[in-house]
Amino acid sequence: MSRGLMGFAIAQPILRGLRGNDGSRWMVGTLFLLALLSPAWAAPTLERVLPVGLVEAPPSLDPLDAAWSGAPVASVSLYPQATAPGGPGGATRTLEARVLRGGGKLALRLAWPDATADLADAKATDRFADAAAVQFAPAAGTLPYVGMGEPGHPVRVWFWRAGQPAQGLTAQGFGSLSRQPGEAVEAQSRRTATGWAVVLRGAESADRPAAVAFAAWDGAEDGRAGRKRLSAWRALAKPDARLLEEMRTTGDPARGARLYAEHGCAACHRGDSPHARNSGSLPPEGAQSPAWGGPAPGMGAGLGPDLTHAGGIHWPGYLRRAIREPAAFLVPGYAAIMPVLPLRPEETEALVAYLMTLN
Repeated sequence: MSRGLMGFAIAQPILRGLRGNDGSRWMVGTLFLLALLSPAWAAPTLERVLPVGLVEAPPSLDPLDAAWSGAPVASVSLYPQATAPGGPGGATRTLEARVLRGGGKLALRLAWPDATADLADAKATDRFADAAAVQFAPAAGTLPYVGMGEPGHPVRVWFWRAGQPAQGLTAQGFGSLSRQPGEAVEAQSRRTATGWAVVLRGAESADRPAAVAFAAWDGAEDGRAGRKRLSAWRALAKPDARLLEEMRTTGDPARGARLYAEHGCAACHRGDSPHARNSGSLPPEGAQSPAWGGPAPGMGAGLGPDLTHAGGIHWPGYLRRAIREPAAFLVPGYAAIMPVLPLRPEETEALVAYLMTLN
């Protein structure tokens, strides 16, 4: 029985029992039915959507302006980037994001923890500044790779560095950042009790972006270039059908964990989840056996990208594409050695579901 039909069957006797009661109880029953009938992707969709508040005048540049307290807020996880050597490592940090649109302007208020204020200093070549960026994905086509886009699939970037003016940039992959002509970005920052609060504001684009992602650099960690923490894409406001499809996960993660082991993925990729190890789908830590396709995680992996935070940083749609077409986009520094796995569609979905548990 499908989830929707099961929900309907469960809810019917509940609603019948409520019919004779007052209107408020009938409303509770109705809401209960609607919740049960909601599609399977409803919860994860909300987690990957960034709400946008609408105002009449251009949003304030001051991060401490009272107007921002009424803007919808989202907590966004920032994961250490593992694709760049010498990345920050350490724990995931949480960034608070608020978005307002009005008066022909789009503004984003970012707040994140940072124990020290590290400002840009052109004379200090051995120190680096705190920084943050907002990355915009175009409204058409598949979402590009979250790490600065892909060749042929550019992204726009609003970049702030402590002590310097904000910049409007564009990129088509690692190392491809360049100035975006005509992209005027304003910024204002404030130190808070725990870190930084920054507002970035620019002209509302005629072709509104479909999604945004965030990054933060900590100067105290020698943060610069790829040494940063970054988030997954977040859809802006209401996702369209294409983005809903990219959010979709329908597979069985336990089956995916078994497929991950059977096809020797751990021989090239670091990263596994307690879900897999507790189910016995991966060997004990430190074990090595041809039956597992090579070394256990952490015992020689590294030929392929680190998957430790794959489910946190990537959308299911990107992971699905990476499995089906591994040579379609290569993360810099890694060779094109991943084979096209002989997977049936339901096996691909199971593997994607398992990778989404790695976060």
